[in-house]
Amino acid sequence: MSKKFGELVKEYRGKRTLKELGDEIGITSAYLLDIEKGNRFPSKDKLDKLIKVFDLKKEEKNTFYDLVAKESPNKYKVSVDIAEYIMKNEYLRNFIRIAKDKQVDNSYWKNKIQELESESK
Repeated sequence: MSKKFGELVKEYRGKRTLKELGDEIGITSAYLLDIEKGNRFPSKDKLDKLIKVFDLKKEEKNTFYDLVAKESPNKYKVSVDIAEYIMKNEYLRNFIRIAKDKQVDNSYWKNKIQELESESK
């Protein structure tokens, strides 16, 4: 079973107290407890601070962003780390809409990712 965002935050908090971690990222211990219980979700700024404090690697960071998007009560869910980039890029938005209309599968996206990654080497 995969963990929820709040459970991961609690796990990464480790032996720090709620107050200690809250002070590090600029929120109250009550707010942090609500995050750990899944009752609230951090803003992008606070999420970025959590990621920095926890010194997360790329995959862990992406997991944090994606879990907040999936679990948040906001019905328009896009991970906050990519939402601004998508909204600034008209071609990307059109590309995603075409892919959605054509119902491309994961193998298509996997190939596109491999193409991009090989170009950057």
